[in-house]
Amino acid sequence: MPVPDLDEWRRRWQRPILERLGISGDAIERGYARMRVDRPEDGDELLLRSSLTIAVDLAAISAVTSQLEEGVQLANGTAELHLSFIDTPGGLPDAVEVSARVANWADYATHLEVEAREPGGELLARGLTTYSLRPAAGAS
Repeated sequence: MPVPDLDEWRRRWQRPILERLGISGDAIERGYARMRVDRPEDGDELLLRSSLTIAVDLAAISAVTSQLEEGVQLANGTAELHLSFIDTPGGLPDAVEVSARVANWADYATHLEVEAREPGGELLARGLTTYSLRPAAGAS
């Protein structure tokens, strides 16, 4: 599956629930995606951390689908997600960029490195996720 048009991909994430969580699409390339999370209005630290975790999963899904080979594999779902937050005295910043990059691609699973950073580059969280793949109908 080719990398989607950037504007079209960004429009996919313009849904009321994601807007409420402060999540928007930022960048996509083959095997890579980045989302932006802006602290929701009246959002506390727990809601922001939840938004970051959801955004990491969406970035991983996007990175995977941007690298799928049509007629060979289909996206199956997130198999596991491990995200470790780094202690941030005073809490998380109001804007965070989360990204996912394919690290290893196999027949039935892909592994991605994921992270969250302040727009200035300071690391806030890092992790790994495994995304399940399945063969397309008729693929050998």
